[in-house]
This record gives sequence, C-alpha cells and structure tokens, in this order.
Amino acid sequence: MRVMVMIKVSGADESAIVPTPEMMAEMGAYNEKLVKAGIMLDGGGLRPSSDGAQVVFEGGTTSVVDGPFTESKEIIVGYWVWQVRSLEEAVEWARQCPSDPGSGRREVLEVRPYYDEEDFPAAEARG
Repeated sequence: MRVMVMIKVSGADESAIVPTPEMMAEMGAYNEKLVKAGIMLDGGGLRPSSDGAQVVFEGGTTSVVDGPFTESKEIIVGYWVWQVRSLEEAVEWARQCPSDPGSGRREVLEVRPYYDEEDFPAAEARG
C-alpha cells in the first residue's frame, strides 16, 4: 500500500517555520531509517506558500490566487510517499517522526492511502 504523509504546521507566519540545524539532523536520521527499511519512495520540503499559487474552481469559473495563503490554518510544509503493508504500519512510522516541541506550533502528520486499481470496478463491469 502506498501512502502520502503530509507534514502540516499551524500558523500563518511561514517565515518562522525554518528548521534548526539540530532538527535537520534529526530529520536526516529519520529519513535514513525510512530508506533503510524500504519504506520511503519519495519525500521533500515545500517552499513557502508565498512562492506558490492556488487554482480555484468554483461555480463554473476558474481563478488563480497567488500566495501566501493566509486563510489557511495549517500549511503543508513537506511530504513523504511511503510503501507500507498497512495504514497501521504507516502510523507507527509516523509516530517515530522527530518534532520540535519548543516551537509552540501544532505539527500534524496526515497519512492518506493512495487509491489502487482494485479500488475501482473494471470499466466492463459498469456496462
């Protein structure tokens, strides 16, 4: 089962979400554990929302909103793609992730399974 693990933090001050050298070292060691276990397929950190854009589809119209996304309560700052046997296994790996309790921010790892082909009925079965 493939899962995406989204790293979210609360607060709109994205400039304050810069990891310390100590946190970078802890995350590097954690990522190495994931790689050695054959879990991690991909991962990365995301630049601030001020460097991005949102494409919004609403009521038949399309609009583009340039960052920063100040209305967001939680901002996705990074992600991993993991190959695991179950959601429970992914959660156990996520529980081992280093965090920065001194930051004063709420940090959330959201674990979401990918759809697989077997999640959808074959086109022929739909008739």
